[in-house]
This record gives sequence, C-alpha cells and structure tokens, in this order.
Amino acid sequence: MDIKDLNELRSEFEALQKNMQQEGCDDGSCVTDENREDYPDYLVAMYKEVMPPVKSGVYFSRWDLKAMAAELDEHFALDVRERMFQNFMRWIATPDDMKLVMDQFVKNMDMKCDLYREYSERFPSTKPIFDKKIEKVENTKKYLDKVFVEFFT
Repeated sequence: MDIKDLNELRSEFEALQKNMQQEGCDDGSCVTDENREDYPDYLVAMYKEVMPPVKSGVYFSRWDLKAMAAELDEHFALDVRERMFQNFMRWIATPDDMKLVMDQFVKNMDMKCDLYREYSERFPSTKPIFDKKIEKVENTKKYLDKVFVEFFT
C-alpha cells in the first residue's frame, strides 16, 4: 500500500465520519423535550426517559441507585436494575419526597457531567462525544422538572 492509497482511505473515512455526524439522531442522540413521550404514570415516565443512557446521557448503575437511596436513608439489596429503581421509587409518598429523589438524580447526573468535562479536557478528540452527553443531561434535567410539575403540583 502506497501513500496515495492511504490518503484515499483517509478521505473516505473522513467522509464517512461526516455523514455519520449529519445522520447523528438515528441512535436517539438528539433526544429533546419535543421527542419525549407523555406517560400516565411518573414511574414509567422516569424509567423510560431518564434511566436509558441513550436518552439521558448517563448510565445509572445498580450501585448508583443504591448510593442515591442511601443518601436518603433508604436501603435495599442489589438486584436487577429495574427492580432496584422500583424499590427506590416506592419511598416516595409526598411531593417533598419526590423532590428529594429528583435531587439525587440531578446530583448523580452533575457528578457524571463533571467527569465528562474532565475527560474532554484530557482527551480533546472526545469533546464532541461528551458534549452530546452533557446536552442530553441538561434536557433530562428539564424533563425531570416537567415530570415534577405534571405529577406533583
């Protein structure tokens, strides 16, 4: 393989990358409030719109759920992620409880965004990837506020 072949390969790869960035919403990476569905129940809304990393920009692991619950003096065993989410949400009895839970989600998202910012500073080529994730997180925070208003006020 000579230099000419390598340059052609590079230009084809760059064109492919540019096309992929233009089509970027196929994987759900452009989720906004307008794209989010309405749900009859706040539990379903949060599980379907906040828990999936493709929509929220962050992954809430089982350990994250356990730590967030522990901050509110709620304790449960490690289990399947969905069941842990349901156990965590059972704690909610009042709008104030819901606000505390949402604050835990926001705190966890902010912590992960701080890591994303640090990674994008250390590794500048990852900045576009992490910027998309941070944008999703900001949209998710707005969505949490909308859920609170819709279901608890």
